[in-house]
Amino acid sequence: MKTGIKLLLILVPAIMVSCAAGSKATPEEKAALDKMVNEKQMEVRVLWAQPMASQGLNSIANAGLLPPGSTASRIDVSSSRGYLRMVGDTVMADLPYYGERRMGGGYNTRDVGIKFKGVPEEFTSEPMTKTDGYTLKFNINNGTEVFQVVAQLYPNQNALLTIASSHRTNIWYQGNLYPYKKKDGSQ
Repeated sequence: MKTGIKLLLILVPAIMVSCAAGSKATPEEKAALDKMVNEKQMEVRVLWAQPMASQGLNSIANAGLLPPGSTASRIDVSSSRGYLRMVGDTVMADLPYYGERRMGGGYNTRDVGIKFKGVPEEFTSEPMTKTDGYTLKFNINNGTEVFQVVAQLYPNQNALLTIASSHRTNIWYQGNLYPYKKKDGSQ
């Protein structure tokens, strides 16, 4: 089961971005990405959520409850201000979530998305040889859920996030990658 999930976490995102990451990066783009990864100062701002297909999600889409231009398998979340951020050894996220809860537990009506902040476990950063990008993998716990995160970062500032939760169905995000600049007193 774990092997199947890991295979799914790797194959689906790789197929989805293979066309977008097809051209080789310029030396400037590669240097900028290398700097972000080496200094661990980056932010992915999500534009699209791609939840795992389910009957419940199809029902929501058929009822017209998704944002304009969205389908059950690709939802526009650009107005959500969702992000995954890495600042030094700390990783934090505040991402909108569409999908189904698979394990018991109470819902917090204020924090229905995917939120975490802390130092990840089993963190790895590996270069991708064909695209000059990087694959970051880590596990992180928010106190009630454990998340397995795979972030694929490309020199053209595209990013793909794959998140598997201990309590919910898997979800993928597409977004843009930026160097993180700390704002007045915030992280």
